[in-house]
Amino acid sequence: MAGCELDSAGVPRVIPGPSVPSPVPLHAPYVWDTREELVVWTENIVSRGSFSIDSDDSNGAIAIQLAGTSGGMLILRGPNLDPPAQSIRAVRIRYQWFPTGSSNPLLLWVSFDATNSPTTDLQPRVSATLKTGSGWQEIEFRSFTALDVRYVYFWTYSPGVGQLKIDAITLAS
Repeated sequence: MAGCELDSAGVPRVIPGPSVPSPVPLHAPYVWDTREELVVWTENIVSRGSFSIDSDDSNGAIAIQLAGTSGGMLILRGPNLDPPAQSIRAVRIRYQWFPTGSSNPLLLWVSFDATNSPTTDLQPRVSATLKTGSGWQEIEFRSFTALDVRYVYFWTYSPGVGQLKIDAITLAS
């Protein structure tokens, strides 16, 4: 997110949005799958939601409590990538979705903040439907073109009710 205003000469000036630096070096390029690496996604000034890190059946997983539309929007924002990750075509997650009551699949979006967006949309986005199940599942959010990515974030504006766990996030070319 960013803002724009005109200066006294009428020239537009972009006001950058909040930054999410990563104090943790990654053990593999563009892969977040340890407790320390995933905490960067939850403990920043942009992410919004009910997060904790659960170590019950993984090396650490982001546990997200979703409370339905009354719970508001979920935003899970990744760290800044400097320099941007080149030629990214997909984001993969390993997840578990445990709905409560009649909630079943969960529609989750991913947005890419790209330096080379092919459209006027500065943040191309794709969605995927997460299925229920007790075992770990993988899903890929695939972009139509290769993007040079500054950061990504996941969001849903009408979440189901239940718990979503994510124990790996990977950018792939």
